[in-house]
Amino acid sequence: MSRGTRATQIAALEARRNEEQTLAAGALEGERRASIARVAMVALFAFCAEVLPRLQGQDFVSGWGRQLVGGSYTAFAIGTILILRRVRPDPGKARVRPMIMTVVDFGFVTYMGLSDLETSLGFRPELAAAAGGVLISFAVTRIALWQVATTVALALASFSIIAGRAGRLDEPTTLFVLAGFIALGFMIGMTNRAVRRMFTELRRRDNLTRFLPRAVAERVLAHGAGALSPVQREVTVLFSDIRGFTALAEHLPPRAVLELLDDYFGRMALIVKGHEGVVGKFLGDGMLAYWGVPDDDGDHARKAVRAALDMHKELADVNRARAQDGQPPLRIGIGVHTGPVAAGMLGGAEHAEYTVIGDAVNVASRIEGLTKRHGVDVLVSETTWERCGDRFGGTRLAAEEIRGRREPVVLYAVSERG
Repeated sequence: MSRGTRATQIAALEARRNEEQTLAAGALEGERRASIARVAMVALFAFCAEVLPRLQGQDFVSGWGRQLVGGSYTAFAIGTILILRRVRPDPGKARVRPMIMTVVDFGFVTYMGLSDLETSLGFRPELAAAAGGVLISFAVTRIALWQVATTVALALASFSIIAGRAGRLDEPTTLFVLAGFIALGFMIGMTNRAVRRMFTELRRRDNLTRFLPRAVAERVLAHGAGALSPVQREVTVLFSDIRGFTALAEHLPPRAVLELLDDYFGRMALIVKGHEGVVGKFLGDGMLAYWGVPDDDGDHARKAVRAALDMHKELADVNRARAQDGQPPLRIGIGVHTGPVAAGMLGGAEHAEYTVIGDAVNVASRIEGLTKRHGVDVLVSETTWERCGDRFGGTRLAAEEIRGRREPVVLYAVSERG
C-alpha cells in the first residue's frame, strides 16, 4: 500500500471518528435533557399513583416495597442529572450508557404497574401507556437504530407483562397501545436515521469545503474517499506572494499583521474557489493554489489564469481601502505554470491535507519570483499560455533559466484581451 493511499484511508478514518465524537456530544446533550424529563415523569407518576387516589377517596395503602422502589428511582433520576453534567462525550459509552438507564426506567414502570394490581388501583392502562410513551420519546436522543428498537421492545415487554398479569392482554385497548408503541418507535427511528444522515453529510461537506471548492467537494461526496486517491495528472499551479512583506511586517504590531493577512487571504481564497480551484496552503504571506485535481478538468489552465487576473484586480480594491487609511499599497507577484504533478492526501491522522507535489509546483514558485525582475504582477509559463489558446492578451517576455530544469522556461505577461 502506498503512503498516499494509506494517508487517504487514515484521513477518512479520522473524519469518521470526528463525526462519531460529535454525534456522541449531541446524544449526551439529549440525555441531559431527557434526565430532566425523567424527574418530571417521576413527579407526575407519584401524583397519579399515590396522591390522586387519596384525593379521590380511594382506600389505598402504599406498601413499603413501592415506597422503597419509588424512592430509589427518584434518587436515580436526580443522580442522573448530576452525573450527566460531569461526564464527557464518549462514542463507546454513548451506545451503552443510555441503554442501562432505559432498562432501569422500564424496570421501574413495570414494577409499579404490577404493584398496582395488588392494590385497589388495579390495572390502569392509560398510566402504563403514558409512561411507556414518555420513555420511548427519550430515544429521540439515541444515535443508533438498534437503541431505538431496544427501547420499543422494552416498552412492549413492560406493557405486555402488566396487561398479561391483569388478564387483559388480548383486549383491543392493549393491542392498540402496543401498536402505538411500534408506530412511535418506527417514526423516531426513521427520523433519527434521516437526521444522522443529514448531519453526517453536512459535517463532511463542511470539512471538505475548508480546502476544496464547493463544486469539487460535492463530487467528492458523491464518489466517496476514492475521489481523493493519489493520481498523477497535468494540472495548473498558481503561486502568489506579497512583495516586501517582511519589511512591512517589521513596522506593524502582531495583531495588525494577522488582520492584514486574514483580510488579504480571505479575498484571494474566495477568488480561487470561485474559479473552481483548490487553495492548497498559505506559506507565510504566500499562497499555493492549483486546478485539475482532485477532479479532472480540461480547462484548468484558463481558470487559473482567469483567477490570477481577478486577484490582481482585487488587489486594487484592497489598496484603495488602504490608501483611505493612510497605509502604503501592497504589491503581489503571481506565477502560473502547467505541468504534471502527483496529488493526494499527506500527513496522516493528525494533520492530513490534500496537496500536489512535483516539478510543476517548483516551477510555478520560481516564476512568481521572477515577476519583480520583469516588472509585472502576473507571469505564466509558455505551457500555460498554449493551453489557454487565444483567450487572453499577453506579451512574450523572455526564456529564463530555472534552477533544477535543463530547458529554459518561456514566460508571458498576460492581460485581459482588448
